[in-house]
Amino acid sequence: MAEHAVVAERKRAFEVYDLVVEKTEDLTPRNKGLRFRLPPGKELNFKAGQFAQLFVPHNGKIRRTSYSIASPPRHKDFFDLCVTLVPGGASSTYLHAMKAGDRIQAMAPLGTFSIKDESRDFVFIATGSGIAPFRSMIHDLLDRNTTRTLHLIFGNRFEEDILYRREWEDLAKEHGRLKVLFTLSRADSKWPGERGYVQEKIAGFIPDLKEKNYLICGLVNMINAVQDKLLSLGVPKGQIHFERYD
Repeated sequence: MAEHAVVAERKRAFEVYDLVVEKTEDLTPRNKGLRFRLPPGKELNFKAGQFAQLFVPHNGKIRRTSYSIASPPRHKDFFDLCVTLVPGGASSTYLHAMKAGDRIQAMAPLGTFSIKDESRDFVFIATGSGIAPFRSMIHDLLDRNTTRTLHLIFGNRFEEDILYRREWEDLAKEHGRLKVLFTLSRADSKWPGERGYVQEKIAGFIPDLKEKNYLICGLVNMINAVQDKLLSLGVPKGQIHFERYD
């Protein structure tokens, strides 16, 4: 989740965990994957789509910054985050500098963005690091042997920006009910795939589009554009759900 940090004193409305960085991974030039291990004997029970707030030290205070959990709920002793490096962003700069063995505190789970209705097939629409909660959701649905068809429309600027690309391609090969479409808004001449914005791809990629549940995650402008497009295509508003990143 992009930074919506609040400098505040720690509150204990939810459980606070002492975490250890188990590993880090450069996912794209601007995105780092971090795996946080819970203390021995502790478990994090969360719903796919929820997020964690990390307590990032900054100028002698604690900066609480929220990131969607990118790993599925079957893993209870650790969770993954995908952190986009924001120019001048105190929290993302700190987290990108973390290495295995470093420690940090976090509060979790938080948020209500989750799968609540499995009576229809799903369409997941994301841009950039907005893919993080959908990685959790899609893995969770597949782990539970869903009978629903899952469509993923994932937009980025450049080919190198596609988060978890090999993972999505492998999952789509393994599970016939997962359909994946990548689209790039600033692709070079070598890109063989789709070009343009995610909202432009809905009608051509989604069959029986009025009969699906739509989950959208990304920046505000993208969410507004996708929602407007879905409504113009006749999708009932109650079947459209989203999580905004600032």
